[in-house]
Amino acid sequence: MRHQKYRPDIDGVRAIAVLSVLIHHLSEPFLPGGFVGVDIFFVISGFLITSQVHAEAKEGTFSIRQFYKRRINRILPALLTVVAACLAVGVLLLSPADLLLLARSAVYASLGLSNVFFWREYGNYFAGNAREAPLLHTWSLGIEEQFYVIWPLLVLLLIRTRPRLTVIFVAVTTVALIALSEVAAGVFASASYYLLPTRFFELMIGGLLALSIASIRPRSRLQARLGLLAGFLLIGGSLFLLDRTSVFPGINATWPCLGAALLIWAGSGQGSPTRILANRPMIFLGLISYSLYLWHWPIIAFLAYLNHPIRLASGIAVAAFSILAAWLSWKYVEVPMRRSGVQLQFSRVFALRFFMPVVVLFSFLAATTYTKGFAQRFDPRVTELKGMMQARPEEMRRGCHVPTSLYQTPPNPDCRLGSDKAALDGILIGDSYANHYTGMIDVMASAAGLAFMDYTMDACLPILGYQPEGARTYAEKCRLRNEAVYQMIRTNRYRQVILAANWPDASGAGGRLLSSIEAVIGTGATVTVVMSNAMIERAGSCPLRRIMYRTDEDCDAMRPSPPGYFSEIRSRYPQVRFIDPNEVVCQGNKCSPLIGDTLLYRDSGHLNDIGSRLIGQSLLRMGISL
Repeated sequence: MRHQKYRPDIDGVRAIAVLSVLIHHLSEPFLPGGFVGVDIFFVISGFLITSQVHAEAKEGTFSIRQFYKRRINRILPALLTVVAACLAVGVLLLSPADLLLLARSAVYASLGLSNVFFWREYGNYFAGNAREAPLLHTWSLGIEEQFYVIWPLLVLLLIRTRPRLTVIFVAVTTVALIALSEVAAGVFASASYYLLPTRFFELMIGGLLALSIASIRPRSRLQARLGLLAGFLLIGGSLFLLDRTSVFPGINATWPCLGAALLIWAGSGQGSPTRILANRPMIFLGLISYSLYLWHWPIIAFLAYLNHPIRLASGIAVAAFSILAAWLSWKYVEVPMRRSGVQLQFSRVFALRFFMPVVVLFSFLAATTYTKGFAQRFDPRVTELKGMMQARPEEMRRGCHVPTSLYQTPPNPDCRLGSDKAALDGILIGDSYANHYTGMIDVMASAAGLAFMDYTMDACLPILGYQPEGARTYAEKCRLRNEAVYQMIRTNRYRQVILAANWPDASGAGGRLLSSIEAVIGTGATVTVVMSNAMIERAGSCPLRRIMYRTDEDCDAMRPSPPGYFSEIRSRYPQVRFIDPNEVVCQGNKCSPLIGDTLLYRDSGHLNDIGSRLIGQSLLRMGISL
């Protein structure tokens, strides 16, 4: 980059970042916090971009057009190459609905908005179905590109108006944004993970280092070594101590960011000890790190789509192929495009490398939409089954079922199941599995002339005082929600209360559930417990892929045994009624995601609304009622 001496050690930091992400994606248990590699990239980007903008602004040579020309030349050629490859493979492999989803994500990725797209489409970054999204990883490019729109102008404004206060302003703002991110991550976890406001501080840490490094460089080899050691400890601790259940970003993201900043700082002095970062293998991986980041995930995603598990040998093969693809992309796309782009006017770069590709992608999206994902490629049953999968109860009952962040949402009087009458007979409470039973409850309540309200929330078992494993912030919100729900049950004196959930087979759950049932019975209500349906690996996708690829894959699973504490509940409270959906889902010891031509599931555990209703109708025919 202009105005900057090449820093091979920064390529070494890039290598750490990309290897962290690659290993995490290949084997999450081996490196549970490897996702922080993205945060390390953010710090590097913030440092390099701010160094460049600051130097040019001080010289009076900064140009917005030139800045964005460099960004287009740097980011888009390799990105669009990967996008094109994903679309080509997608036409061959993906179902019509999944191809349409890929085409939409390609457009968002080219516009620097894929973080917004994937947040709205998948919510949780670690959601099971997100693993099959070939362009999921481009969410981080969306963060960077949005940062590039705001940050250069802000730095330019500060330097021209308050040059002496620039570092102080950036430092104070960075601390304030860390606090904002910490609060938001505990309230709006998915949005905080994907969106710029709660990630901005990570790039600003790099920017703050760039603005202040001239006066704080290490003054001795000892200082540099200590900085290097501290940086490695912070990054290493983050890689192994953080995992998908950690509150993130917030303060937890600050540690790897500070670690990355320390590594960059340690290499900024004269004669600093950077050999561990500036050796040939690390420099090579750093040089190809952008392309490696782009290529590795689509390979993993398409393998996941084809249900090819990644074990040791296949993981090594994926890593090797990703590195080869990245090297080819770096050598024949990245480098030539950057070099040729220097000579082109901004207007030509914008037109040829941004506008025209976006037009092509929009055209492909239009064609994909018009042909309904080129549906003629597969048996019509694929589209039919995919349509059933997309009957999502949590979307259909939005407001009645809420994410954890909206735990204080009051009951909605319009959230009704069963008979259309003024007075409520009861309430359905529980987690997302209770929500997916709403179709079943609606059918069975209608037949019985009963009216229920559904009031459910993600990841919140209807058990007073029970602390499930996972993020503490979620557990606390569930505790508060349950206290409010049980108080509402005591106040309203419902005739019937339905408890439904993915019941845990864990110590402590049974005793807490017994106490919760006792509390409901004490209000005079009749208690109905809906038992867990069978978990079937790839229950939603397996039947589709079996038709798409004409395989004889077995999509069934063994019937699970219910948690042992249900026997004690039956013994102590014989008046409690139980409804077992597996009476329909399973035949003998085998459970199937299909009944005839109807798909019951939308993922490995949750039912779709059509399947839920079919189970309710089948239970009624078996003489089981509310």
